[in-house]
Amino acid sequence: MNLYLYTLLAKTMKRTATRLRVIGGSAVGAAFFVLWIFLPGVPAAIKRFLGPMAISLATAGVILRFNSIGQIGKAAGYLSVYAFALGGVMKFLFSTVPFLKGRQGGIWYILGAGMLGYQAVSWWIGQTGKNRPADLYKVKLRGRLNEIELDALMDTGNSLREPISGRPVSVVEEECFQKLLGAKEPEKLRAIPYHSVGKSNGIMEGYEIPEIIIKGREESIRWQKVVVGVSRNRVSANGRYQMILHPDLLNEAIRKNLRHMEPETMRLQEGK
Repeated sequence: MNLYLYTLLAKTMKRTATRLRVIGGSAVGAAFFVLWIFLPGVPAAIKRFLGPMAISLATAGVILRFNSIGQIGKAAGYLSVYAFALGGVMKFLFSTVPFLKGRQGGIWYILGAGMLGYQAVSWWIGQTGKNRPADLYKVKLRGRLNEIELDALMDTGNSLREPISGRPVSVVEEECFQKLLGAKEPEKLRAIPYHSVGKSNGIMEGYEIPEIIIKGREESIRWQKVVVGVSRNRVSANGRYQMILHPDLLNEAIRKNLRHMEPETMRLQEGK
């Protein structure tokens, strides 16, 4: 069941991990659960609730590479909701589906019911998230000859970095990048390693562009000499955005401390 929970968590929090990492982490977490159950002298409340939650959060943190207390807090809330939801769906299936009745002890029946429960909860997550306002921004990219405007999603799960300098990398669709270049050939090619669920050791083409302006409601942030990765696939299934921003580009503290980029914050005047 850990595998289903961590996969749901990765989807919700937009974190990426290889399939092997998710499976391996789930197995290690399950082993710790077993050891915890048989640990003597632990009060019942801790054994049943606090201990399992701590193990789940620690395992999720390793699998999905959380880097802030806020992400851990969100993960705790999501895990609690999904565990109850998945357990509720499985209980319903074992009590109503004819071929599952009375077979709660069979491992294959548990896995099958878990998969059905996972699909149901995953569908529910998709439905509840349809109308949720996305963290979208209007972004202007300036090249050496052209400039384009597009919609971008600020994704806290984007941890891409240029491997030599450690600079944050945002991802833009290839079609948009070609419009930015025009007839000019791109310069300063960089290889950006990445991984996603089901794929490890991927390489994305990356380039430095002269300037990016991220437009907020009250102010805009201008960055110079920004590295972008070029995606050959659409970054949004429904086409709502064409770029994925690295969260560091919107983090005030990091923005002030980065020395290899040149940020500038400017107030938007009404009508501009």
